[in-house]
Amino acid sequence: MKTRTILLLMTVLATLTGCGSSKRTVKPTSYPIIIDTDDRPWDTPHSKGQLLVTDHYRIYTTIRSRPLRKYLPGFMEAAYKQYADLTTLSDRPSTIHMPMYVMATRPEWATLTTARMGDRAGTVLSITAGGYCYDGVCVLWNIGPRATLSVAAHEGLHQFLSYRLTQSLPMWLEEGVCVLAEGYQLHKGSLVFTPKNNPSRITALRNAIVNNNWIETARLLPMDAGDAVGTGRTEKAVGYYGQLWALALFIRSEPRYNKGMRQMISDAQNGRMHLALGLTSDALAKLKRHGRAYNRTISTPLFKHYISGDLARFDVEYLTFARELAGLK
Repeated sequence: MKTRTILLLMTVLATLTGCGSSKRTVKPTSYPIIIDTDDRPWDTPHSKGQLLVTDHYRIYTTIRSRPLRKYLPGFMEAAYKQYADLTTLSDRPSTIHMPMYVMATRPEWATLTTARMGDRAGTVLSITAGGYCYDGVCVLWNIGPRATLSVAAHEGLHQFLSYRLTQSLPMWLEEGVCVLAEGYQLHKGSLVFTPKNNPSRITALRNAIVNNNWIETARLLPMDAGDAVGTGRTEKAVGYYGQLWALALFIRSEPRYNKGMRQMISDAQNGRMHLALGLTSDALAKLKRHGRAYNRTISTPLFKHYISGDLARFDVEYLTFARELAGLK
């Protein structure tokens, strides 16, 4: 199980909406936060719940919090539309309803996790707030409406990619776009996603730069959340996600880099990403079964192939962008 979820939850409770800056003013898409659902009873061994069926999701929940229960289905359907924009993957008709569990309490969540994962649940059960996505299933618990929805947006994009892609992206890109999914605003029944408007990530990015914890691109690319946690310092761990947030924004903002990102995601969807590595599809699939070694092996070569072969020059541009994003001109 990836430890990325633990780091996400270190900062999501600090994520508020409504601040941030941008040079350009682009009117974002507004979505309704309340939608009609097909509601059915869903009973667990220890509590009674509901199954909420939407166009793309089957949401199993025991929550009774009125705002969260009321908003969750519409939020996830809107998030699904945002995922298509963030990943450049077009929507396509599907009879698959992605499963998401949102439990009312942590003990309920832990019981469900143990039942689903068995001996593999150890690392996951160390999570102290929020939830995770594993094997295409999101399993969360209520940590308050605002924070729970932010976690759901992040983990939901991991789930979306697991259903849509034939081959797995490197962590610097997958985690980067998932962090972009977190920011949102609610106003008078409408929902707007704000990828550049994520205060906790801005703070983490600023601290990484000011406190000389900036990770240069050559070291950042092969990292995963486990490497960040392994430093033993929360600030550096959280800074890792702040940098990936800035990295994804920067790549999307520069046409020459954005084109390469779009191509990589397209190749991953169509099962052609192995060609950029000089491997067969079978060899890449075999490497994937080696866990973290997969990311360490593919991350830098794929970046050089699709984004930029000059890491030193890219890092200068990236840091300049990050400093401006963090308000450190």
